Amino acid sequence: MPAKPKIIHFPYMHEELILPELRPAGLFLNPGLMDDRDPFFTSQHLVLDKGQSQYFLEQCRQFGEQFRKVSDVTHMGMAQVEDFYTGSTQSIQYELSTYGNQETSRDSRQQDFLQAQQYLLLNFALEERLLELSRIDADLNRSWSSFDASLGIEDDEERFQNMERQPISPEISTEHWQELLKAYTAFMPSDGILLVHEESVCRELEEYGVYWESQAPDSFFSGLNDYSKLNVYFATLTLDKFNGNMRAFAREVKLLRAVYST
Repeated sequence: MPAKPKIIHFPYMHEELILPELRPAGLFLNPGLMDDRDPFFTSQHLVLDKGQSQYFLEQCRQFGEQFRKVSDVTHMGMAQVEDFYTGSTQSIQYELSTYGNQETSRDSRQQDFLQAQQYLLLNFALEERLLELSRIDADLNRSWSSFDASLGIEDDEERFQNMERQPISPEISTEHWQELLKAYTAFMPSDGILLVHEESVCRELEEYGVYWESQAPDSFFSGLNDYSKLNVYFATLTLDKFNGNMRAFAREVKLLRAVYST
């Protein structure tokens, strides 16, 4: 019996963002921050190790904290980047240049791997921050409910019907999935398949020539509790159609779509 393919979740890198029923169906792509173990897939092509990955994100955080106002960022954009980095003690460009030797830095393929890993690291950190804000929202809602109950306020009391308590956490966006897909393709194994979780992304993929074909779930998944209501669709995306100018690490990428019927 042929081995099951290596399925990797996309576009999310945290298990909290996908259906609990589908979490065991695949692995999460490790951008370099976790140990090489399940439920993560760790590519052998990662340029930065765990310590360097953490340091890169810390440098990015410090870099962003320099800008207190939008006008500061605007000024940064108008200035010459080379002049800004010269002599800067928090220069990300300088810090990254210390990774590897000169021969490696001249290898364009290695630079592609580095840039792809950087993008994945930043996306992972963004997801982590948004999830943290979401948890704070949940705690605030529980606190408000407890406070209302202690005052004897009912949910349907007229004077409180128009009270708005806005959440502090924004929605997690997948509008950048095209760029994320490019980064994923750098580290996909030869037997890898991306399991796409967002219906909006699945529909947009069709605009790039993707055609979803129905497949038997047990052809791809093992260990799921219930296959009876699971509909699985398979497709192949030709990366030349996706972006003719991209320097891809693979000619095509295999995709899966899993939908539970009601």
